Amino acid sequence: MTSPEINDTFVPYRGKRILITGASGFIGQHLLDALSGLAAEVAVVARERHCSSKTQRTFVGDMRDQVFVRQTIQDWMPNTIFHLAGVRDRVLAHEAFGQAIDTNLLGTLNLFFAALDIPSLERIIILGTAEEYGGNEAPFVESMREAPISAYSFSKQCATHLSQLMHCSFGLPVVVLRPSVAYGPAQRDDMFLSALIQTLLRGEEFPMTLGEQTRDYVYVSDLVDALLRAGYYPDVEGEIINIGSGEPIQIARLVDRVEGLLGCTGLVRRGALKYRTGEPMAYWLDISKAKQLLGWMPQTSLDDGLRSTVDWYQDKHG
Repeated sequence: MTSPEINDTFVPYRGKRILITGASGFIGQHLLDALSGLAAEVAVVARERHCSSKTQRTFVGDMRDQVFVRQTIQDWMPNTIFHLAGVRDRVLAHEAFGQAIDTNLLGTLNLFFAALDIPSLERIIILGTAEEYGGNEAPFVESMREAPISAYSFSKQCATHLSQLMHCSFGLPVVVLRPSVAYGPAQRDDMFLSALIQTLLRGEEFPMTLGEQTRDYVYVSDLVDALLRAGYYPDVEGEIINIGSGEPIQIARLVDRVEGLLGCTGLVRRGALKYRTGEPMAYWLDISKAKQLLGWMPQTSLDDGLRSTVDWYQDKHG
């Protein structure tokens, strides 16, 4: 896995007590890797117990359990919380809304109420999603009224608004990052790019839409860099900050690049699938606010990121 270059930028984490929810996920694992080199004391919240040399403590439980969340916060007394946990079902099915709201909104509410009683707390970083912007005209800017298109993005929008309410009403030091589409090594195959690479490496056909939609891809180490900066940069509490490349690419062109890197043609079935209901065709972020408030800029070009990602999966595939 990759992580931001460890330098004096991240000295503020030395000796700090960090809590990560959703640490077993793709972004969480990369964040955990980065924090392991910063001399911080790191605990994680997980549904199942697992051993890791990168953490001092694992709290096993469910973020929907208010008693468990409160006890975890009081036991660990964190300085910084990275809240990455959540469900990502991008559908409009009735049952998906209940699950998304229960986990992504009520789980976040449990965390916030527990955090209010912790005097050591300096910052909570909430991971939102650019999908909250939905059908807005790109590039997306933080001042736009959200237009969610799925149970997932609706629940994330609710959590974003809750974050701002908790900051304004209770002074909770929370900041929301809205990333575009993250990618990189070790991503599970429930995301388009990782599924594409792994399917082609197996020599199997890959059905997709015509790929006319544009997307904004941010390399995972750049996203982790932004998360770490959001954890201690001053005057960002209560803010929503976009994190992306700022440069859209058409999905069809992305597929062409992956085929070129793999030396593989003839397996992608373009037009075999229909576009999702309500799927935005133009999807990319204005990242000027991140530059201004976090001094952040993406450091990994799409070509370099794709090369690193493909290399990782090729090594894994053998």
